[in-house]
Amino acid sequence: MLLDESCDGPHVGYALSRHVGSAVRRNRLRRRLRELVKVQENALRPGWYVFGASPKATHLSFAQLSDEMDALVGRCAQVVVS
Repeated sequence: MLLDESCDGPHVGYALSRHVGSAVRRNRLRRRLRELVKVQENALRPGWYVFGASPKATHLSFAQLSDEMDALVGRCAQVVVS
C-alpha cells in the first residue's frame, strides 16, 4: 500500500504467483478479489494497493474470502500517515 492523496482514488493490482495454483485458479481468485475490492472501494484511501494471496485462498468460499478482505481493508483504513 502506498497512500497518495493526489490520486483520484484507489488503484489496485493483484500479484498471484504460480504457487497459488494453475492459471485457471489464479484467474478465478483474481476475479473474486476484484469483485470484493469493488464493494470495499469506498473504504480504501487514495493510493496504490497490491493484493497477493497464498494457495489456501483458492480453497476459501466467497463468504470466507469476503471476511478476510473486510479485515484487510479495515487494517488498511487504520493506517495513519505521519
